[in-house]
Amino acid sequence: MSRFVARYRKLPFKIKKRLVIENDDKSYGVADCCDIHAQTGVPVVLDTLHHTIRNEGESVRDAFMMSSATWKREDGMPIVDYSTQDQKKRPGSHAETIDPGEFRKFIAAMRGLEFDVMFEIKDKETSALQAAAILAKHRVRTSAR
Repeated sequence: MSRFVARYRKLPFKIKKRLVIENDDKSYGVADCCDIHAQTGVPVVLDTLHHTIRNEGESVRDAFMMSSATWKREDGMPIVDYSTQDQKKRPGSHAETIDPGEFRKFIAAMRGLEFDVMFEIKDKETSALQAAAILAKHRVRTSAR
């Protein structure tokens, strides 16, 4: 983490303003990323799959609250990188498609919070349409960008 911070400080501003950091499933949880943010100001993206594997016991909602607090108005809307585990592969492997039940649980846990979702799923368009249908059924406000 200290090496990242030291190298970040040497980057040109035009690169710094484009960077975000994301928790991973092996080394750096959301709390670690928030520590890096405290030293650099880099916004933190919450990766839901990585969070299920590596966390400090915080819920996905609490992890999002931690990560979203790192975003300033000029950074835009906080981002969640959404995916679920492929049950046939090693832990941390992304599922081919959205799991509707898991996505419903995620939306229920995040109710009332505003964020952009990026799907890290193999069949992006198909899953995005399925997610949009779930969101509409649950009357969650969405907007396309």
